[in-house]
Amino acid sequence: MFFIELKKKKLFIFLIFIFFVSSCGIRERLKEKPVVTYVEKPPELLMQDAQRYMRQKNYTEAAKTFEEIDKQHPYSKSAKKSKILAAYAYYLSKNYNDSIFSIDRFISLHPADKSIPYVLYLKGLCYFEQIDSVYLDQTPSKNAKKLFEELIKKFPNSIYAKDAKKKIIIADDQLAAKEMNVGRYYQQKNKHLAAIERFKIVINDYNTTAQTPEALYRLTESYLSLGIITEAQKTTAVLSYNFKESNWYKLSYDLYRKYGYKKNGKKG
Repeated sequence: MFFIELKKKKLFIFLIFIFFVSSCGIRERLKEKPVVTYVEKPPELLMQDAQRYMRQKNYTEAAKTFEEIDKQHPYSKSAKKSKILAAYAYYLSKNYNDSIFSIDRFISLHPADKSIPYVLYLKGLCYFEQIDSVYLDQTPSKNAKKLFEELIKKFPNSIYAKDAKKKIIIADDQLAAKEMNVGRYYQQKNKHLAAIERFKIVINDYNTTAQTPEALYRLTESYLSLGIITEAQKTTAVLSYNFKESNWYKLSYDLYRKYGYKKNGKKG
């Protein structure tokens, strides 16, 4: 009798333990973020829902709803348009990676579509909006420039070409500024050969940017530091011809007069 009662007590304790563990598991599941499910609707109603989210500036939900049109009705008239609208909504929500993903998918499915100029422009904007300080990685600047150049090359008469050209100038200036930062760093460390290579990149690849006059002056500095007088003379002459009114020319000229100018076979 004693053993039977003991077994009953053990069974009762075990059941309480099972109930406790199960209730904990239920509570944990309730804390989890609920999975959003979308009810199947006609494409017209889904489009109305997405546009309502856009008006409310709930761009993330709008993008997901635009995607639902393509998922639920891939052969509808709205499906192709919804892909572009989803990319645009993701762009507005600053979710640039998802926007680029949507754009790439659209291009792969519709490479000859009349909307390609716009989607290339939008993809370029996704990279352009990520351009940050010149002290940080400049991959967004490079990608933005590449996309806008592709747009201009393929569709030179599109309505987006003019703005693309303006944004290429900004991206170039950003890339040139990055090279200048690295070059100045090498100068401070007296690594003038490495500095010269950086400044040459600015002169050769980004010579229409605002960084060019300083790059020429820095080249004069480094050439004089290495005793390469003829090259210092050349960079000063280029500054004189193209940027004679700039302070960088005056600084370069004074520096060359002080350390590189030769008169009667002697340095001045």
